[in-house]
Amino acid sequence: MFLRITPWIADASIQFLNNLFKWYPTLINEKLSVLEWGGGNSTLYFLQKKCQVLTIESDDSFISDLCLLAEKAGFSVAVTDNLSSAISAYADHDLTILKAQDYSEIGDGIFELNPWSLVVNDGISRKEVIEAITEKATQAIVVLDNVEYCANWGRLARSSGKTETVRAYRKFIRNTQWQKVMFEQSEGRNGHGSPDSTGWESPNRQITGIHWQQDHLLNELMVSQLGLPLVNLEGIEDKDLLSVEERCPFDWQKNEWAIEEYPDSLDLKLTRRFD
Repeated sequence: MFLRITPWIADASIQFLNNLFKWYPTLINEKLSVLEWGGGNSTLYFLQKKCQVLTIESDDSFISDLCLLAEKAGFSVAVTDNLSSAISAYADHDLTILKAQDYSEIGDGIFELNPWSLVVNDGISRKEVIEAITEKATQAIVVLDNVEYCANWGRLARSSGKTETVRAYRKFIRNTQWQKVMFEQSEGRNGHGSPDSTGWESPNRQITGIHWQQDHLLNELMVSQLGLPLVNLEGIEDKDLLSVEERCPFDWQKNEWAIEEYPDSLDLKLTRRFD
C-alpha cells in the first residue's frame, strides 16, 4: 500500500526534503535515521522515504492512527512508554513510537542512541528539545517547525506567548554555527497563511526552518533552498577545478569559445538516480 503523504510543514520545506531524498541517501550510502519529536503526517512521509524512524509522541489518538496507517502500508511498528524498550526495538522496526509527556521522561540519552541523520522538533517540550539539539545533534539535519513563534509582527500564533520557548528558538536560529534556510508560507487573507498544497490555510504565518552545522556535508556541497547541491563530491575540495579549463575552454581575450559551446566533454557523466 502506498499513500501520498504531505507533512504539516511549509510547502517549500517539503520541496527541499523531496529533492534531498532524491540524492543524499545514495551519496552517503546510508539509510537515513530520523528522531522525530511529534508524530503525524511527517512520520508516514519519512517512512515512505525509506527512513528508519523513532517518534516521540504524547497523544494516544495520534499513536493509534500512526500504528494503523504505518502497518497498513507494510511497515513494522513498535510502541512503548519505556526508553530502554524503545532503544531495543529501534534496530528491528521501521517505526518505533516512544510515548512520553515531557522531555524529562527521556533526557539527553536519546540523542546518543544513534548518529541521527535528521532530527525534527515539532512536539512536546520544544524549548528543551531545541536546547538539546544545539549540543547533542550537531551532525544532524534539523527540521524546526513553527518558526513563526519567533515573530513579533503580523497575526501571531498563540504559542508566541511562550516567551522562554521563543527565546530558545531565536537563540538557535541566530547561532552562527548553524546554517539555516527558513521557508515561509506566504501570507493569505486576513493574516492567515496562504493555502498549502492540500488547500489548508494556517491561522497565522507558517514558517519551517531546516538547519545544519557549518561543517556538515550539506554545507560543503553548497545545498540551495531547493535541496539540491551546487557541486558533487569532486567539488568539495575544488578538485573539479583542476580540469575545468579543459572542459570549459573559453578565451576571455577574444571573448569566444575555443570549441563548440556545449561539447560532450562538458558532461561529467554523472549517474542520475531519482528512485
